Amino acid sequence: MPITRRQALLFPVLSVAHAAGIAADAATVSTAPGSELVVFCAGAVRSAQSAVQATWAARGAPLLRIEYATAGDWRRRLVAGEVADVVILPLESFALPAIAAVTDAASRRDLGAVGIGIAVRSGAPLPDLSSEDSLKRALLTARSVTYMDPERGTSGRHVDEVVLPKLAIRDAVRAKTVLGEGGMLAERVATGEVEIAIQQMTELLPVTGVTVVGELPASLQKVTVYSAAVTRQARSPEAARALIDFLTADAQQQVFAAKGFRKP
Repeated sequence: MPITRRQALLFPVLSVAHAAGIAADAATVSTAPGSELVVFCAGAVRSAQSAVQATWAARGAPLLRIEYATAGDWRRRLVAGEVADVVILPLESFALPAIAAVTDAASRRDLGAVGIGIAVRSGAPLPDLSSEDSLKRALLTARSVTYMDPERGTSGRHVDEVVLPKLAIRDAVRAKTVLGEGGMLAERVATGEVEIAIQQMTELLPVTGVTVVGELPASLQKVTVYSAAVTRQARSPEAARALIDFLTADAQQQVFAAKGFRKP
């Protein structure tokens, strides 16, 4: 059955004491005129982050200036010296020495996990994703495919370096692939420019005009955990930590689940 709005597993409910602590933190965060937190955020988290911003703003907390880019772009920009208060990246990124050097490891919290899926244009025949062989046939018979540039995106690197080589079809599929540079690649499917989009579920589900067929077979899947951390250059570390507490509170985690995330 095609997935039109995937409901992921909900996260554990926080204790009443923890929830009260989060509310207190938010209430005491600086609200000086013009105060803001700069957040560098991976694109896969955009739909969930956008959905909870109004709740954060209603608490009278600092304004959020959120910039979205691919995980690969953020890694390069942070290494080049760009500064934020909070970064939201794939968990694996924090193991890189250059990222570890600019973030506070003690502040890092997991926000959720997401798998890679496939979308086609609404009304188009649905490819069979039940096995490696059926996926191989679907990709070989497709007129065109899009996935993230492997140098920029987590899902694109996995598709290019693991999925296609394992299916022994990398050259054939690459020849008809439109590599994405960022954003929601299924938009190209909705317009008819490309037949199949392969991207993380959180970036497929928000796109209108497409059917999210489902996730890659388990043997080919990569589930990515996204985490948030305060940077060592944060101008207001307390406010930055309060934001991470807010994002990991139960109410916001339920929003993340509705947007395609699941428990790490």
